[in-house]
Amino acid sequence: MTHRPTSWSLTTIVACLASPLIGGVDQPTAAAETSDVDPRPSLDFRRMLAVFADPAGPGPDVVARLNRLGYGDDRVAVSSASGWAYLLLGPDDPAVDDVVATLLNRGFDQVSRLHTDGGSLPRIPTRDLLVQIAPDAEPMLLEGEFEVLDVDFAGLPGLTRVRSHARTGIEARAIAAGLEARPGVEFAHPDAIYWATRWGGAPNDPLYPQQWALNQANDHDLNAPEAWAMTTGDAAVRVVVLDSGVQSSHPDLSVEPGEDFTDGVGDGSPNTACDNHGTAVAGCVAATIDNGLGVVGIAPTCRVVSGKIFNEIELIFFCLPFLESQDSWTVSGISWSASSGARVTNSSWGGGAGSAAVTAAFASTRAAGVVHFAAAGNDGTTTLGYPANLATVNAISAIDASGGLASFSTSGSGTFLAAPGASVLTTDRTGADGYGGSDTTSIDGTSFASPYAAGVAALVISADPELSPDQVEQVLADTAKDRGAAGYDPAFGWGLVDAAAAVAAVFDTTPPCIGDLNDDGQVNGADLGFIIAAWGPCGDCNADLDGNGLVDGGDLGLMIAGWGLCP
Repeated sequence: MTHRPTSWSLTTIVACLASPLIGGVDQPTAAAETSDVDPRPSLDFRRMLAVFADPAGPGPDVVARLNRLGYGDDRVAVSSASGWAYLLLGPDDPAVDDVVATLLNRGFDQVSRLHTDGGSLPRIPTRDLLVQIAPDAEPMLLEGEFEVLDVDFAGLPGLTRVRSHARTGIEARAIAAGLEARPGVEFAHPDAIYWATRWGGAPNDPLYPQQWALNQANDHDLNAPEAWAMTTGDAAVRVVVLDSGVQSSHPDLSVEPGEDFTDGVGDGSPNTACDNHGTAVAGCVAATIDNGLGVVGIAPTCRVVSGKIFNEIELIFFCLPFLESQDSWTVSGISWSASSGARVTNSSWGGGAGSAAVTAAFASTRAAGVVHFAAAGNDGTTTLGYPANLATVNAISAIDASGGLASFSTSGSGTFLAAPGASVLTTDRTGADGYGGSDTTSIDGTSFASPYAAGVAALVISADPELSPDQVEQVLADTAKDRGAAGYDPAFGWGLVDAAAAVAAVFDTTPPCIGDLNDDGQVNGADLGFIIAAWGPCGDCNADLDGNGLVDGGDLGLMIAGWGLCP
């Protein structure tokens, strides 16, 4: 097997993870501060594998064995767990499942995908399992079937560490789930290798203490630190900012290139000196955390993407407080948000009678799985503007630092949630561009409440990517801090959006129900029929429970181990 080297070093990528992905301390150098392009690479866990070669076994160590297969040191990083290494697959490598099969055939003891389990950081299931035996269980419950490594592990009565025959992470999880379903077993799960945030208190972004919207003593805030203790987001979750452009070279934004729909050509960056609004909006969502610069967004590891559908108007050398678009630009931008793979959009604009085509675009993309947020308006009335008044768009009103409805905020029947929108400290275009002379700005408007809510939705989706728009909205409504009249009211909607409560509500701790192939909540004869029908070679089917490319006795054993009602 021949492998082309990738254009990056895995060692470099792992070292760089501290800032864009893990949220650790990353003080930029002077060169990095002045660079127009963020040099730090992103990392796709879906193209990484954890590979194990038992150190007690014959032959060279895991790195040497991977090197012999053509994976150089720029592709392999040693894990601190004995016998394990991480393998980064490049764009020219075969499909991940094919690489797994090849490595297993070459005699590696275990190959695991990097499971994120709803969070932003990986967990790698190993072949060893931690099993909690009930006090009244049969003493010989595990002996003979597993190699028992430790009893009363770490001094905890009944906690038993055993070694399974699993050769993939999926198989290890399946075996553990089958064990957990047995009488006398309180829980069972792989002894997973996991990555955790190097969390050292408040972010080192120098203006973070001034960002009342994220954290303040009176709790009229988004509970950002509590949310970040669980996740700072997932780089695969994108929020499209439908606006006047986002500065793609901004050193304090987690931003990916977007599209310009305003008859311009480019990546969605501003075109004129007046195109300032979108960059300020984007900072509320995903200003970078712990990079020693400026501010931080509510979902700092998620990515903002610019859908430039507006130009800000310049008249006689003055920037007017208006945006200019065309229905075709707006429809194109909204539709592209879905086709680009984004899960969330933000529209910090509104007014006028609206457009049937734009309305249809919002409805179509929501049906395709995109959650839309829009600013309620800034006229202080109780009539929501367009597009915030659409049933397919979530209208966000603004509160001030004391928790009251901001004096400028529009609200009314249909308001979904409230979020901080007064004196919001966020990113500004750099240098002489933007609203002021620095790279940050303090600004008022529901334009900035809306992206905060959109960013919380991105955190929720990072925690559980399988959620539908309805489910995301339900989580946000159910977990909001009630404000105003009890329950729903037209000023605050369901209340002040609460990032920590929303994320905590969706992290899935339910163990997988291995063998429930028809999703009816139990493993029974109907599922056995699927196993029999698929018996033999199986390139990609759900009956292949242990992931070895065959439906055989191993899969049948896993199904029998989990027989009965799912937990």
